[in-house]
Parts: sequence; C-alpha cells; structure tokens
Amino acid sequence: MRTRKQASLAVMSALVAVTMTACSGGNSTDSAKEGKSADGKTVVTLSVRQADPFLKLAEQKFEEVNPDIDIQLKEYTAASADGGAQLAMDELSFEKYLNTLNTEILSGKGADLISLQDLPYGKYVEKKALIDLNDMITKDQTFKSDEYLSNIWESAQVRNGVYAMPLGFSLHMMLGDSASLKDAGVKIDDKTWNWDSFAELTKKLLKDANGDGKPDKYIMTNTSPDSMLVDFLRDDYGKYVDQQKLESHFDSPEFQALLAQIKKMYDDNVFSEQSATWGEQFFSQWRANSVENLILYPKGVYDGNGKVYRKPLSRDDKGIAFSSSMMLGMNSKTKVKDEAWKFLKFLLSPEMQSSSELKAIPINKAAIDAQLNGIQDALKQGSVKLLTGFVPKPLTDEEVQAVHDVIGEAGAISKIDKKIVTIIFEESKAYFAGHKSGEETGKIIQNRVMTYLNE
Repeated sequence: MRTRKQASLAVMSALVAVTMTACSGGNSTDSAKEGKSADGKTVVTLSVRQADPFLKLAEQKFEEVNPDIDIQLKEYTAASADGGAQLAMDELSFEKYLNTLNTEILSGKGADLISLQDLPYGKYVEKKALIDLNDMITKDQTFKSDEYLSNIWESAQVRNGVYAMPLGFSLHMMLGDSASLKDAGVKIDDKTWNWDSFAELTKKLLKDANGDGKPDKYIMTNTSPDSMLVDFLRDDYGKYVDQQKLESHFDSPEFQALLAQIKKMYDDNVFSEQSATWGEQFFSQWRANSVENLILYPKGVYDGNGKVYRKPLSRDDKGIAFSSSMMLGMNSKTKVKDEAWKFLKFLLSPEMQSSSELKAIPINKAAIDAQLNGIQDALKQGSVKLLTGFVPKPLTDEEVQAVHDVIGEAGAISKIDKKIVTIIFEESKAYFAGHKSGEETGKIIQNRVMTYLNE
C-alpha cells in the first residue's frame, strides 16, 4: 500500500530520462528486428521496465539448452543524471515510459514478449496488438494446464482471452495478533466477514483506559485514508472502471457509499494513520510474496502470535485478491511466435518457478510443493531461526493444508491503472479533510478519469 512518504518520494525526482538498453548476448541490429541475430540465431526480444535477476537467470539457463535462440532483454529504466538506474520511476518518468511503450506496441514495433503489469493492456487487446495465449495453451500438448494454478491467469483474462500471463503472484492478506484477539474473546471467521462485520467486532477491542482520547491499542493503523481508499479499489476495481468499454462509475452511489464507509471507520478509530509498531495494533494489511513468506513471516511478528487472515470482503466473492509484479504478453506482430512461446513456457517450468530468484508465489504446482516441502524439512531439522531469535516448530498437517487452501483460493486479480491511482490520491484528500462532499468528490474523479480513458 502506498504511504504518504512513498507518495512524496515518487514526485521528488531530479532530472530523469527514460532510456532503453539491450542487455543480453548480442546487439539490437536490423537483422535482429527480422528475428535473426548477426550470427544466425533466432532472436526473441522481451521488453521490461527493469530486468530482474529471475529473468536474467532464465535467459542464461534457456540459452544453455537452446543455443540456437538468443533471448534479448530490452530494459526501460529511469536514468538519473549520473547515469545510474533508479529502482522506481517517478510519475514523469513513468509517463514517458508508458508513452514509449504505447507507441511501440500500437505501431507493431514492440518486442516479441512484453512485460504488461504496469501497462493498460486492455487497450492493446482492443487494438489486436496482443496474442490470445489460450490458443497456444490449448494446442500445445506438452503444456498441461492442470500442472498450474490456472485460476491465476484466468483471473487476468480480458474478453475471455489470456493476453497477460502472470509468472507469479502475491496474496493480499491481513496479519492479526491472535493471542490478543483470543484474550479479548474475539472469534473470527475470515471466510465470511466483510468490512462492516470487521468494524462491528472491533467494538470489543477499542479501549481507552487512561482517557487520553487515543486507543490503548489500535485496530489497524499506519495508513492514510486516501491510501486506504486506493487499497479498497484495487480489490474491487472492475466495479468502478471498465477500460474495455472506456467507462467509469466514480459518480455512482456505490462509490459515495465507499467514501463514507472509509471515513466513518477512521472517525470511529477502526482505521488510523498514526505510526505504530506491530504490538500497538491488532491487525495490519500485508502481502505474502512467496511461500516462505506466507509460512514464516507471521511467526516473526506479534511476539510469535501472528496469524494470517483473509481480508474482509469488499466485492463479490471471487476469491482472495492477488497481484502480480510480472505479467508477460506476446506481440501479435512477432515473427518468432513459437520461440517466444517456448521461452514463456520455460519461465513457467518447475526449474524456473522453483528458483529463489522468483520473488513471488509460483503458479507451477510442483514448484509450490517443492518450496513447501523444503521449508518443512528445514523446520524439522531446526535450522530455521527468525530475526527475533525464535526457532519455529514444524508445520502440522492442518497448517500445511491451510497454506495450500489459501494459495488455491487466489482468484481476484488486484490491478488498478497508475494514472487513475494518481487522480484518486489527489482528489480524495479534500473529502477526507472535510472540504468537499462525497458527491462532489465522485463527480470530479469521474470527470478526470473519463478524460483520461478517452485520450
């Protein structure tokens, strides 16, 4: 979730310029554009905002077993004045990056494979700039869909087509102080609760013994109201924005009700933006970005009493919300379709999905099992020691099944256009400060979003 500090850092940049580099074996030449390198190898280009160790490792390993194919990673990085690369782009740099990619992709000059998670790929689908990977999934007899969490790529579908393939994902969850909740007599059914029932149960938890007007222990804090609003919208984005039809619904009664709900929860101290440590709040929002993270991280917080909960439902029950930091699509103009698909399959193979360089939960079931078994073996040997000094016990059969259940329930992709996020941040502040009504705020956001969608 984006905090005020992160938001300010995003606009503090010095002089930046979006640059493009080819970082693999071979230079980008005219012959490469035709699918061949100077030494006769078939070239497959992959455009990414910034190449990570996982992709670089995949490039190396794939070329070792496919010496006739040259994978070229085409990076777009935010370069600072001294030529160094920034890990994160500010808004101006991202705008340049987005415009560059839009021009390349829509003109048919983009890379063979394209990193899509930060891009409005629904627009590319409308322009027929991407290939529906369903065709390859169904026709390739060596690709077994039942070996994968197919619900992950199905959740990312556009017009019933798979145009963006997630390589891994993070689960949007909550962590709770199970010991304090038990002491307070609070029982939670995280499969059925929603934000209204969440607010109701917190009435048992809110106490102010010293009468200073502040909770003795916060329910959930460290988050500003505008950031909380964006977080809610991530999990229910399709209700308010349809980028295929170029429609938005921020002037709807439902959005006004959402604004009012969040504001009331801050007024009632259910949410707070005060800084607090783990022990000073009952719950915190959290993303599990690996199998190891899902298992071990909760054991290192709340004095070892951390427990993972599904987030309260704020949408139709489509499963646990998740996001992906790497989603690849294939250019409809590629001349190396078979080779590009071969590399994409390699990225989804047990070998690569089991790699520690994949900073995500794999979608390959065998890789998930391998990681879970590896962690359990280490726990049985007593070789896992957390930063707190705590040595966790091996998982019970019930805990192992719970991990499988939670991962298998991922089903609602959490994705929101970065430009729309900026609009919401800017325009919702006045509402939460009490300077504008919900109706007025909704209309302003609606007008700005519709202007952007129709650009």
